[in-house]
Amino acid sequence: MFDFFAFLAIITLFILLMDTRSRLKRSEAMWKDTAKRIGALQQGRTVVTAAEKAAQDVATPVPETAVPVRGEPAVAFTAAPPAAMSDMAPETAKAEPASPVATPSPRKKAKAPAPSEPPRSLASRFENLFGKTLPIWAGGLTLAIAGVLIVRYAIDAGFFARVFTPGVQIVTGLLFGIALIGGAEYAWRNEAKLRDVRVPQALSGAGIATLYAAIMVAANVYQLVGPLLAFFTLALVTAAALGLSLRFGPPSALLGLAGGLAAPAMVGAVEPNVPLLAVYLALTIAGLAGVAKTRRWPWLALAALVGGAGWGVWMVLTSAALDTLASLSTGGFVLLLAIAVPMLGYDGPRAAMLRAASAIVGALQLALLVGYGGFAPLHWGLFALIAAAGQWLAWRERGFAIVPTISLFLSLALLAAWPDPTPFWFGLIGLSLLAIHAGPLLARLWAVPRELRRTWEVCALAVAPLPLTKWHFWDIADNSLALVALGGALLAAAGIARGWRAPDRGSDSRVAWLAATAGALLALALLLILPMWTAPLAVAAIAAGLLFFGKAAGDRRIERVATGFLAAAVVVLVATPLALDELPRLIEGAASADSRALLRWIGLAAAALLFAVRAEGAVVRRIGQAAAALLVYGACAQFLPLRALMLVPALGGAAALLAARRVRIDRVDAAAASFTLLGLGWAALPIASWITEALLSLAALPMQLESGLLTAEPLLLRLLLPALFFGVSLWLIRDSVPRWLRIAGIALAGTVGGIALHAFYRLGFAALAGDDFVATGIVQRLVWEGLLIGGGWLALRRGMTGLARPLILAGTAHALLYGLALHNPLWSAQAVGAWPLANLLLPLFLLPWFGLTRIPALFAKPPAALDRFVQVAVMLLVAGFAWATLRQFFHGTLLAEGGVTDAENILRSILLLALALGFLLWGIRTQGHDWRIASLVLMIGAAGKVFLFDASGLEGLARIGSFVALGFSLIGIGWLYSRQLAPDTPRESATG
Repeated sequence: MFDFFAFLAIITLFILLMDTRSRLKRSEAMWKDTAKRIGALQQGRTVVTAAEKAAQDVATPVPETAVPVRGEPAVAFTAAPPAAMSDMAPETAKAEPASPVATPSPRKKAKAPAPSEPPRSLASRFENLFGKTLPIWAGGLTLAIAGVLIVRYAIDAGFFARVFTPGVQIVTGLLFGIALIGGAEYAWRNEAKLRDVRVPQALSGAGIATLYAAIMVAANVYQLVGPLLAFFTLALVTAAALGLSLRFGPPSALLGLAGGLAAPAMVGAVEPNVPLLAVYLALTIAGLAGVAKTRRWPWLALAALVGGAGWGVWMVLTSAALDTLASLSTGGFVLLLAIAVPMLGYDGPRAAMLRAASAIVGALQLALLVGYGGFAPLHWGLFALIAAAGQWLAWRERGFAIVPTISLFLSLALLAAWPDPTPFWFGLIGLSLLAIHAGPLLARLWAVPRELRRTWEVCALAVAPLPLTKWHFWDIADNSLALVALGGALLAAAGIARGWRAPDRGSDSRVAWLAATAGALLALALLLILPMWTAPLAVAAIAAGLLFFGKAAGDRRIERVATGFLAAAVVVLVATPLALDELPRLIEGAASADSRALLRWIGLAAAALLFAVRAEGAVVRRIGQAAAALLVYGACAQFLPLRALMLVPALGGAAALLAARRVRIDRVDAAAASFTLLGLGWAALPIASWITEALLSLAALPMQLESGLLTAEPLLLRLLLPALFFGVSLWLIRDSVPRWLRIAGIALAGTVGGIALHAFYRLGFAALAGDDFVATGIVQRLVWEGLLIGGGWLALRRGMTGLARPLILAGTAHALLYGLALHNPLWSAQAVGAWPLANLLLPLFLLPWFGLTRIPALFAKPPAALDRFVQVAVMLLVAGFAWATLRQFFHGTLLAEGGVTDAENILRSILLLALALGFLLWGIRTQGHDWRIASLVLMIGAAGKVFLFDASGLEGLARIGSFVALGFSLIGIGWLYSRQLAPDTPRESATG
């Protein structure tokens, strides 16, 4: 404790140092300002001529600058040599007001102004501070501490115990203190001789501290005087300190503060008397606060309160078991420190903040007293007293608004930390604190200015009793706990009723907060009273009530609060133990109807439908739609079997979409989207199985629909019928929905329906023709591709381009990818037919050609590159068909068999030449440049084949024949180019 007050003394010296430093800074600033003015005058001087300079050298030198006399014009003077400046007399400068800038006559000596004292250097200021100012104040403080230490030493060491008896020690201390004060008065009266006001200040402060220490030792250590006499003696010393502080200034008050607060620590070897210590500290701090307010020294009051707060905490912590008188003394001291002294000692612009801080510190100290005192009723009473005082302060001044808030949370924390309260005392103290805080809050809840913090405090007061009661009395009956919750709900409702007629009621969220609190507490009360299976219905009823209340209040915020309660009702629905039986039915269906579960789900669906219909906010309406759709499905799951349950999302979505013919689409779009998601949930597994097979088919593995999910019943109930219902509904309301929504919905329905149709087709084809890929693979693909491309062509002819586009593109892509790339009969074993030309090769290549040539008609403005792509694809189809047909002549139905005869090899070369010639003729006829280029490529390929492969493997006439054929072919092609393409050049160049 001695270290603490030594630290306090150091802080005191630091404050004095800062005060002196600020004064020095002000002086320095004043000197800098004067120097700046002189510099400005120096910058305005003019340059004189050589003749004038010579004349000035003869005359008596004049000073360099002159400070203008107030009321006279400023005149610049010529510079003088530095040596001459030391000889100048301090005379006042006189200038003639002839011109703004002039030089005096060399024959007339100008009078120089009186020189000002130059600014002192840093070294001189340091010497003045640490050599002159601080030692005096430090000496006074040292004397005060010395007086206390002498007494302390005599106590601890027993030195001169016989001579310096306790009575002698006390009398010596008193005389020493009085002598110090007398010396201060003598120094004050002889100020002219002493010439330093700090001496009487230091002596008076030391004398005050010594008197404090002597009286404390007499009363607290030696018990030479009783508490009553000590009280009056300390009051006299405090009054003397007040008078001396007013006479000698702030240093005396500050030293008196340090000595007075340090005295109990210096003599604290014996257990102190808490009541006497509290009275002593209260008088000391009150006197210092009075001096502070009289002389306008807020720092003094603040320092006194900080020291008093430290002593208050010490009294609580070092006295584990306080008796009644000690508790009352400590409580009274804290109340004085927190309420009375700040009101007396603080004044100015920051007074409210400092007073509020003092009240908060006092509340913390009393909270600590309650905890360390064993939560005795007396300590609770003291805490309730300061809580009430904080409410009074907040009512009196606006700056104290934070004090009741801190007091409220301290009250809740103390009630929670109460180790083992009895129901009677817990109820009495809890209700008392509730009344102290709730009454003023309700009274000021709707006052101006509006503060949302008050509403939060009311909500905290309404909610807190429920968990606190359950925390301390875990075995409390549910009915009793429900009454506590209902009481909190009534408190929040009282806040709403208090401001129902307030003109600014709907300008902020105060009503919404109170409504949410009241609704939550009412819901908890109902959950505690009603059977468990009705819990979601109770919460849903509160949500509906809040929805109508929000309409009555005209506050859209309450509508959002009601939406939160609807979500809570859904959570309660799925969180109760009954949900263990109800939730599996969402994917399994119901073996038999469950009336109780059906009532729960229908009740929540009705509440959600109420939000969808009656809510004003678009977001809340959509939330209600989505919740209603999901809850209706859940209700159906409680009595419908699985097969019927699969169709509920499709039927519900179609109904929601068709309702858009009567109402706006935004009234049903969220419900339709929810049913769509449910439908996709049922369709997810079949679609995933189909996609898996489709991905495997991209690796040239034929699709095998062997999964149980790709059978007739799941495909019909999960994919085809839902896609049909959604697609037809969207088509019927196509004029009522946005274009992007219509396109996206129909595309999704078409995709799901297309997957179902493809799976049905594969199942039906396998049932009719078998699943032998070699025998039926080409036919299976051709029929499917023909259906797609043919359907798209018919739709295109009827003007339904939107339908024709996906069909033709899908069919053509399927034919190119699977028929000619992955499963081409040239390298994939598949039967094409034994008859030449009358086999499957013609439709295999003709069908993609038909689809490719229809693609440009699908676009209003087809891209330029599309035509070239189609032409190149047709060339490849023609070449592929010719190559496969030649292969079929030699190998029959299976083209993938190995081996090539010599005749087939020669005919391949001839076929290449024939294709080159045909491409050339077609290009000449249609003026197709791409075809002619393809002809040259084929011709070069044929020539290379003959020279590199055919000729090396032939003998005799075969070799000769091959070369002859190649030669004539090349000649014919060249002749055609020379004869037929010559006219094209000028046309192309002319057009190009």
